[in-house]
Amino acid sequence: MKTRLSIGGVAFLIGSAAFSADSLVSALNEGHFSGGVRALYAQTYNDVGDDRYGTGIGLRLSYETASLYGVQAKVTMFSASGLGLNSGNPNEVESIFFENDQSKQSRDAFGRVNTVYGSGADSYAVLGEAYLKATFGKTFIQIGRMMVDAPFASSHDIYLVPNTFEAAQIVNVNIPDMTLVLSHATRMSGPDMVQSNSFAGSSQNVKASDFVSISRASSFEGLADGDGDLTTEKDNAGATVAGAIYTGISGLILQGWFYRVWDVMDMPHLQADYHLKAADTDLFAGVQWASQKAIGGTKDTLAHPVAGSPLIALGIDNIDAYHYEAKMGVSYAGATLTAAYANTRGVSGNAARGGFVSPVGGNASWVRTRYQSPHFGFTDTSCYTGGTDAYSLGAEYDFGYAGLEGLKGGLKYLFFNRDNQYSSSPGLLYYKPNAYQDTNAIEASLDYEKLFGVKGFDGGITLLSVDNDDAAGNASTDHIDLRVALNLMF
Repeated sequence: MKTRLSIGGVAFLIGSAAFSADSLVSALNEGHFSGGVRALYAQTYNDVGDDRYGTGIGLRLSYETASLYGVQAKVTMFSASGLGLNSGNPNEVESIFFENDQSKQSRDAFGRVNTVYGSGADSYAVLGEAYLKATFGKTFIQIGRMMVDAPFASSHDIYLVPNTFEAAQIVNVNIPDMTLVLSHATRMSGPDMVQSNSFAGSSQNVKASDFVSISRASSFEGLADGDGDLTTEKDNAGATVAGAIYTGISGLILQGWFYRVWDVMDMPHLQADYHLKAADTDLFAGVQWASQKAIGGTKDTLAHPVAGSPLIALGIDNIDAYHYEAKMGVSYAGATLTAAYANTRGVSGNAARGGFVSPVGGNASWVRTRYQSPHFGFTDTSCYTGGTDAYSLGAEYDFGYAGLEGLKGGLKYLFFNRDNQYSSSPGLLYYKPNAYQDTNAIEASLDYEKLFGVKGFDGGITLLSVDNDDAAGNASTDHIDLRVALNLMF
């Protein structure tokens, strides 16, 4: 779980000990408060008339001490509220913004939550950050509750409240041009635990404000490892991530990551990004690869606590998966054009229908929408579905080049082609007899920095239209998603 600090930010922290306070009292007195307010509005228009909307306000308040002998402390309270502005019918609410108490939701024959909706706009608050961080020479250490950000283990801060983790991490920059990261998380809280982007869909009897084990957060509790002891959330050892980032070659960034979700899976991830500036033109390209291998059960199969028996009977009890991506683009005079391709190889017998899963949050794909909505996430409209070829073409423009400082616009086209052998087969990510083979999507967005000239006040609007190739005789799954966001940091 790479720290959210940039490489330069880590270097700054490592050098910040020179500005330490000289006593605990002065460290507290010289500390500072910060925070932010986030307002979100989302509306989903479905062809079948099953529209939903959500209006919410998120508040975050932080206090961080000054450095004392290179050690600092920070606490952050996050909260989400609907302010009474949402429907009294929970099935009409975009409940991913809120507490999302899944004990209130209906379930299918396997005992899984039928949908991410149904709990209404329940407000909640959570102490999401409470950590100590320290710098010793060129080593940065952090322990406690925190936000993290790695390709497949992420705080995914696109809702009112982010995912946060109980974790420890070490970042070292002793080797020139190299950043080394070692992290271990035991517990997780946040929206990604209660929507269907985990292996088994939504986690059962878990609320967004709960800090629970990684296995329970990702619906993996009850898996059996070799000794069969993993029967409760306490048996899971969490997730360990090791990473290295190399910047010693001009214009090139190389990353290598290895994730172990103990008793569940191993996942390596490699990525290379290249940037070349030629006169007034910027050229860029990138490639990435990742795979997943189950290590539960007999070390190559899974036994899910709820859906395990039916899946094993169908011969789909592993989560082996392979994913590849490439992108290239050019920027000139404020305009940026990007093309990307992704492939998730279909693997027979995969309990996620051949697809990739994200047990600790995160989405590293370049072929995706800006805001991964519940409708456009790790289900049939995702490039992570097994047997899928996915493409995107995007254009962005910085209107600052035309005199409108701070205004940026974007337009993206996405196309997903799936092999229905995998997208329509039963699996933990829901069986859909209406599995569509093709999806076309168009996304348009506008973002403005420094709204009304206020520093730290920004906003944006995104419109996403999804057209699925629905099977004949089945209800349409086409939809349009609207999202408006305002952020004020102080």
